[in-house]
Amino acid sequence: MFLGRFIALFLFVALLDGCTCCAYLNHMFNAERLYDEATELRTARLDSVPDETQSYPGSEESQKYEKIIEKGSRVLERFPDNKKRTAEAVFLIAESYRHKADWPKAIVKYDEYERYFADNDSMRAVEYQRAYCLYRNQEYNISRFALEPVVASKDHPYYFQGLNLLSLLDEKSEAPEQAIAALEAVLADTSGTPYMKGKAHFRLAGLYFKMESWDKAHQHYNAKEIKILNERERQTAGEQSAECLANDKKYLQAADEFKELYKVEEYEKKRPFYLVRIGELTLLAGRNADAFVIFNKINTEYPKTESSSRSYFNMGDYEQTKKMDYELAMAYYDSSYIARSISEYARKSRERRNALRNLISMRDRNQELLESKDSIPDMKSFYKTEFMIAELFLLKLSEADSAIARLTNVIENSNDSASVMRASYARAFVYDEFLNDPDTAEEMYKEIIEKFPNTDYAKQAQTNLGMRVTMKTREDEARDRYMIAESLWTVASEMPVTKMDLVDSAYATAFFAFDSLYKDYPQTQSGIQALYMKAIYFQMSPERLDSAVAIYRTLRDQHGATPWGKRAAYLLNTRISITDDELARLRKRTAQNIENIDKKSGQYYEELNAKPAERKAEIISKEDEILENTYNSMYDFE
Repeated sequence: MFLGRFIALFLFVALLDGCTCCAYLNHMFNAERLYDEATELRTARLDSVPDETQSYPGSEESQKYEKIIEKGSRVLERFPDNKKRTAEAVFLIAESYRHKADWPKAIVKYDEYERYFADNDSMRAVEYQRAYCLYRNQEYNISRFALEPVVASKDHPYYFQGLNLLSLLDEKSEAPEQAIAALEAVLADTSGTPYMKGKAHFRLAGLYFKMESWDKAHQHYNAKEIKILNERERQTAGEQSAECLANDKKYLQAADEFKELYKVEEYEKKRPFYLVRIGELTLLAGRNADAFVIFNKINTEYPKTESSSRSYFNMGDYEQTKKMDYELAMAYYDSSYIARSISEYARKSRERRNALRNLISMRDRNQELLESKDSIPDMKSFYKTEFMIAELFLLKLSEADSAIARLTNVIENSNDSASVMRASYARAFVYDEFLNDPDTAEEMYKEIIEKFPNTDYAKQAQTNLGMRVTMKTREDEARDRYMIAESLWTVASEMPVTKMDLVDSAYATAFFAFDSLYKDYPQTQSGIQALYMKAIYFQMSPERLDSAVAIYRTLRDQHGATPWGKRAAYLLNTRISITDDELARLRKRTAQNIENIDKKSGQYYEELNAKPAERKAEIISKEDEILENTYNSMYDFE
C-alpha cells in the first residue's frame, strides 16, 4: 500500500517536471526559431547597404525581435533559479535589443549577463558586443575600456572584430594614424579570416581617401579580399577606386574603371551615372569630341533624367569656359533645366543662364558707353560695371581667371582710387581663397599695404597675412581722439562742486577736445558723436541753449540716420504730434463715452427715485430647515 502511494507520488512529480521542461523548451524553441528568421531578414537588409550603421530593421524584423524579448522574459519569470536556461534567455534578449539598435537596453542586458553568467560560453561574444553597443551609443571612452579584454589576446574569437572597432574609436577621437595602425595589424596577422581582411582593406581605403592619399586608397580598394564583401561594398569600392584616380588627375584610367563598372549587370541602375562620369573624365583628359559623343548618348538613352540634366550642364560649362560661346552655353543650360527641372544641375544651369544673360547685357552696355560719340564716357560707371562683371564671373560662373582679368583692367586703367583699392583687394582675395595661390596673394596684399596705407583694405590685408594690425583708418584715429576727449569729460564730471573754477576749466578742456575732433574728422562716426557732446556742453548753460539747438538741428538734418541724429530729432520735437484721423477717432470715442455715462446716470437716478416694493418674508419649510441644519459647509458635494 505504502509502496504504491510512493510510486504514484514519484510519477506525479516527474510529470510536473516534464511539463515545466516542455514549457521551457516551447518558449526557447520559438525564440530561437524567430531569431533565425530575423537573422535572415537582417542579412538580406545589410547586403543592400554599404554600411551597417546606416541601416535599421524594418517592421517585420523588429516585430520578431519583440517576440524574442517576450519569450525570453517569460523564461526568466518562470525559471529564475535555472542558471543555464536564464543565461540563454538573457543572451537572446540582449542580442535582440542590439539588432533593434536599442543600444542602452542592450548594454544593460550584456552587463546583466556578465554579472550573473560570466562563466558561460557566450561570454566572449558578450564582451565584444557590449563594447560595440557602447560605441554606437557614443560612449567612446567606456567602449574602449570594455574592448580591452577583446584585443588583449589573439586567442579571443572576436580579436579581429575588436581591432576593427578599435580603429573606429581612434577615428572618432580624431586619431586616424592609430586607426590605420589597428587595421594594419589585422592585415599583418596571418590568422585573420579573408572576410575580416576585406573589411580592413575597405576601412583603410576609406581612411586614406579622407586623408587624400589617393595611391594608398586606390591600392586598398583593389585588394583581392574586397571581392569577398557584399555586393554593395564591392560597388562602393569600385566607384571610390575610380575617384581616387580622378583626384590624382589620371582621368583616362579612371574612365576605364568606370567602364568596367558599367559592364556589370548587377549595377544596371547606376549605368547612367557611370556614363556621365566617363564623359566628364574624358572631357577633363582633353578628348572633347569623344566626351560629347558620350553626353549625347546619355541624352538619347536616358532623357528627362538627372543624368541627362548633368550631361547638358557639362556641355554648357565647356562652351562657356573653354570656347566662350555664351549663346550656345545658354542653350545647353536651358536643355539641362528642361531635362530635369528639380535636379541640382538644373538649378545650377538656371543660375548660370541668368548670370550669362546679365553678363552679356552689362558687357554690351559698357561697349556702347565706350563707342558713344555724343559725350564723354562716364568711366566711373564703366569701371563699376566691370567690377560687377568680375563678381558674376567669380560667384555665378565659376570663372576665377576671367574675374581676375576684369579686376586687373580696373586696376590698370581706372583713375578712381576707391575703385582701384577695391579691385586690388578683390584680386588678392581671389588668388587667396579661390585659386589657392597664397604666394601670389601675399605679394598683392603687401602691395595694398604699401600703396593704400591707413585704409580698411590695408587693415584687412594685414589681418589676412596674419600680421599685427598697425594700420589706422580715419575712423580709427577719430575713435582714439574721442576716447581721450571722453576721459577729459569724465574727469570734469567727477570733480567736487566745491572747486567750481576747476570744474569749469575741465569742462572747457573737454569741449575743446570734442570741438577739434569734429573739425578734423567731421564725417566719421566719432566726429558726429563729438558734435553731439558739444551740444550737451552748451545745454549745461542756460545762456547757450540757442547754440545747443542749432547743433541739434545740424545733427538732425545732416546726420539723421545716426543714433545721435535720431536723438537730436527727438529732443527738438518735444511737443506731441497727432494726425487729423487720430484726432477724429479720439473725439468719437470721447463722445461715445459721454453718451454711455449719461445713460448709466439716468438709470441710476430712476431707480433711486422709484417707490420701494414691499418685500414678503421668506417661509422656510420644516424639511428645508432640516436640510439647512444638516448641511456641513466645510465640505463640498462631489
